[in-house]
Amino acid sequence: MKKIVVTGATSMLGAATVEECLKNNIEVVAIVRRNSKNLYRLPHSSKLKIVELNLDELSTFTPNFNDADTFYHFAWETIEYHGKTITDLKKFWVNYVDVQEKNIRYTIDAVHFAKKFGCHKFIFAGSQAEYGLSDKPLNRETPIKPFTPYGVAKFSAGSLAEILCENLDMTFVWSRILSVYGINDRPHTLISYIVNCYENNIQPEITKCEQIWDYLHADDAARAFRLLGQYSTNGIYVIGGGIGLTLKSYVETIYRLMKPSVPLVFGGKPYAENQVMFLQADISDLKRDTGFQPQISFEEGIKKILNSRKA
Repeated sequence: MKKIVVTGATSMLGAATVEECLKNNIEVVAIVRRNSKNLYRLPHSSKLKIVELNLDELSTFTPNFNDADTFYHFAWETIEYHGKTITDLKKFWVNYVDVQEKNIRYTIDAVHFAKKFGCHKFIFAGSQAEYGLSDKPLNRETPIKPFTPYGVAKFSAGSLAEILCENLDMTFVWSRILSVYGINDRPHTLISYIVNCYENNIQPEITKCEQIWDYLHADDAARAFRLLGQYSTNGIYVIGGGIGLTLKSYVETIYRLMKPSVPLVFGGKPYAENQVMFLQADISDLKRDTGFQPQISFEEGIKKILNSRKA
């Protein structure tokens, strides 16, 4: 693998994958949203080429070179709900479904786009949301039962992209990502929320945190994606740490490291409807086919986040 193309290159996982590949002497073409405010996340390198392009332009853009090996599709349009009324929530769900439908189209456009670049492998960033609820570690054999528009769209996009890649003679790798965290994480994830609260000595409103969860640091996830590009063939790979711990234990680790003045309190918030209570990856296929092993402990990962905020 000498040159790759990455959409969503300024997302947490996209940026981590770009950096991981550059460190391993792999050239990168980073596809970023026009006028992106997150370009600072990408390192300066002679091996990095940045192309500003929105997802709705993929179908009409013609690249000026076609010597890339592998295409990583991390880009995914989304909207977030911050309203409070039932009317607002109904409007949100209508718009959310429309956005997910567009993401399916953009994924198909990305496959054709990859073919123009000369790529022979397409790596799709799917999600654990494709599985729905499960009480066992997730692997390629776990039944698919999505119950959210996001999960349905990810599965639909991946299914169509797989068929298209087969007919375009491209290897298709379907990753299904669990809970990745890191320095550039979105502000509304649990870890970001907890860290932000404790930084400001605010007691977070959280559930009893009895859920079993599998967290993987973005740098480890990026290494997994590099290895998938280098070693994997057609197949489905679940991306996670392979170890499940209670959310309570993760929160306690953050609390111990940050030492906020507020007390540590669980149970102030009820569980959501269809709450996922068990989320753990079976990464045996990933280990066998690529040699991947997680290297960053959760405590070390949180220290990386805290140190970045002091810089």
